[in-house]
Amino acid sequence: MNKTQDFSSFFLAETSVVELDLPNGEPMLYQGSPVRVYVHGPATARFTKANEAMQKEAAKRVMAAIGNKGKKEAEDKDADAKFLVAITERIENFPYPGGIDAIYREPKLKYVADQVRTFVGDAGNFFGVGEKP
Repeated sequence: MNKTQDFSSFFLAETSVVELDLPNGEPMLYQGSPVRVYVHGPATARFTKANEAMQKEAAKRVMAAIGNKGKKEAEDKDADAKFLVAITERIENFPYPGGIDAIYREPKLKYVADQVRTFVGDAGNFFGVGEKP
């Protein structure tokens, strides 16, 4: 008799939620509501595709580089923003003009992109997560 074994308790969740903080460590609230970012994690095709695209752009720049450093930095920021946009399902309670893309590209909101990037870099943030966006 062959029993099917269930390994799902060991799997990473496909999505998780980043509860954003302000740079001073306080929760980021907009009109009294917490700002949350719903992201796709490393166990998803969406994340893998976005990561591959970012790596491909980086490799292309390395091969073509030894040129204008300022241009390279701008391209790195663009690739990073595209990656974050691609893995973000939605941002809750922060109706910023221009949406997700504008948030990740706004230098004065750099801390938002930094938190999302750090969050998705830790697989533990996608383990034992029961809620889907």
